[in-house]
Amino acid sequence: MNFDELIETWKSQDDKPIYGVNHDLLHLALRQEQDSIRRSLLLENWTTYIVGTAMTALTGGVLWWFFHRGGSNQHMLVAAAGIAAFLLWIGALWVSRRRQNQREQKFGSTLKEEVRRSLSLTEYQLSQAGQWSTVLLWCAPIIFGSIITFGLIMEINDNTSLWFEAGFATFMIVSILWGTYDSSREARRKLLPQRQRLAQLFEMLDAQ
Repeated sequence: MNFDELIETWKSQDDKPIYGVNHDLLHLALRQEQDSIRRSLLLENWTTYIVGTAMTALTGGVLWWFFHRGGSNQHMLVAAAGIAAFLLWIGALWVSRRRQNQREQKFGSTLKEEVRRSLSLTEYQLSQAGQWSTVLLWCAPIIFGSIITFGLIMEINDNTSLWFEAGFATFMIVSILWGTYDSSREARRKLLPQRQRLAQLFEMLDAQ
């Protein structure tokens, strides 16, 4: 029986609903749910760190090329801005995850505290992906850094077609805008009912 099934069983009982579900089993279900979320967040973390580091290294290589080939100060400043954008993306995620871990450590090990910890995790996911504007803000450094890097590589290859560069930038921006909208909509669809179930569970425990 998974977490959702336990909650439904609990809610369906009219007499003493708290005693109809084994506390230890519910406790275990909450822990398993939390572990599943943390694994998902960990995968997201490492994906960001690896991709962000690779893009930083690529832009660093572009900066090195302009530095050693006598590129203009403008080119080098733009490349440095691209590196800063990718580092900002990585750093912001690291700080965000660290703060969430610190919040979770403040909760105890009772069933009620486990519900609060699960609520905190769900709220964190919603704060990261539940609103289109927030997701777009997280993606802004990626858009900025990627467009800069692509444009500089075109300069290195003497391919300065304005239409080609503008088309690529437009394609990337539209793709990311649509992707962020779709991912935030999917996150709300999944996480809002989960938050509601956890809130109801907390109210049930609080009423005992």
